[in-house]
Amino acid sequence: MKQKIFTKKYYEELEAKLGENMPKYTDPNFSWEEEAKDNIIELDFEAPDLSGMLDYADSHEAKDDGKAAKILFLAYHNLTPLQAAQRQFWQYLSHITLYEYMRRRWPTINEANCPESYVKEHWFYGSGLIRNCLEGMYWSVKCSAIDKGNGEYDFTYTDFFFSIQKIRDRGIGAATFIMSNPALVRGMLKFYMDELKKQENNKSKRDDEPKEDTVFDKFFEYRTDKCIQLVNKLGGVVDLSTYTESDIYEFLDSNREYIKSVGDRKKEKKEREAAQNKEQKNAINIGNHKQNRKHKKRKK
Repeated sequence: MKQKIFTKKYYEELEAKLGENMPKYTDPNFSWEEEAKDNIIELDFEAPDLSGMLDYADSHEAKDDGKAAKILFLAYHNLTPLQAAQRQFWQYLSHITLYEYMRRRWPTINEANCPESYVKEHWFYGSGLIRNCLEGMYWSVKCSAIDKGNGEYDFTYTDFFFSIQKIRDRGIGAATFIMSNPALVRGMLKFYMDELKKQENNKSKRDDEPKEDTVFDKFFEYRTDKCIQLVNKLGGVVDLSTYTESDIYEFLDSNREYIKSVGDRKKEKKEREAAQNKEQKNAINIGNHKQNRKHKKRKK
């Protein structure tokens, strides 16, 4: 059976009419294939078997998302860049071919009071490409897997990418300027992996043994955010498309002391807010004191 996709017009209508279509989404028996039958076209290659993804549909573990993502990627690793960029391709999969996977992976859709924002985020692009389930999974593997040739891939970086949800959802995966360049993704992942390995090695050492220097001895989320900010600033000075995996790794390594300077942002925020509140109270007290003095002078 040939691979099928929605027409571009039908996909755009789906996105535009999401609100009025919500009763269809929350109805597990509704058939998008039946409704879209006049808006489906065939491509020139056979549709692959994606049934293996259902083995991971009921899990909310990041690593199981990674296993399903590898099945999806390997099924479509020969997609052209144009095909992979067509949103109607992914929407056909999420509404028809992998509709059962989607409904089980994101089960709130089966509830009558499922919010529109939930469908917008996981079926469409409410929070960016990576949060869109299927296309985000595909590109996460595409940018992290190393092609060994003959259809074989090294998924070392991919497995790590999917092992920590925050890196993919709100870290590297949320930075489109990084995700557009696989070399940047792999270089940053290698840096993270090596630094975390040092941290693990340190845990096994005795107190009297020297510890390896690592930027992730604490505040992992905040310091990975700083890595992304540094790369973003670098992109304002140089053409990041010319950077290799090693280049970006060495750049982060050369800035390790600056990355380590990042502390507990939540604590720092509370301290700033407390200081601001204290300043405001002092200003109010000074203002009240001046008014009282003026009032006393008038009485005299």
